[in-house]
Amino acid sequence: MVDELLREYERTRYLVLDDLGVSRAAVGVGETSADLDAILAQYGATGGVFITAWNPRSEPVDQDTNDEANDRLEADLDEAGSVILPHIGVGYDPAWEPEHGFFALDLVEADAIELAIAYGQNAIVVAERGRPARLVVTPVMRSS
Repeated sequence: MVDELLREYERTRYLVLDDLGVSRAAVGVGETSADLDAILAQYGATGGVFITAWNPRSEPVDQDTNDEANDRLEADLDEAGSVILPHIGVGYDPAWEPEHGFFALDLVEADAIELAIAYGQNAIVVAERGRPARLVVTPVMRSS
């Protein structure tokens, strides 16, 4: 099960959205993205973290529960002082519902992992300007 989840995370497209929900940049694990680098440069950021509160442990929950969790995560990211942009993760497998979340600029990786753990997330994706995006597995997944 863990290997299947990792494979799905690695095949997911992580999209940074504008205020209208239109994709401004897309990246996959192991890829670089000139569009993503341009967004980071626009904000003077060196990197960002794709993070969500949806579907803890990759177990689907209802829309209201997901939205409420993401609202709390957004408040936590604001409190951490991170500039956040909306993001959506679109799985390779069409059976996987897209997950909404945030692209948190210059969020310290250790802080992002801590937040991911608090929201029951198996992993985050870290993107640094000019470098391939990388999947970071949290202790939540390791304890599954």
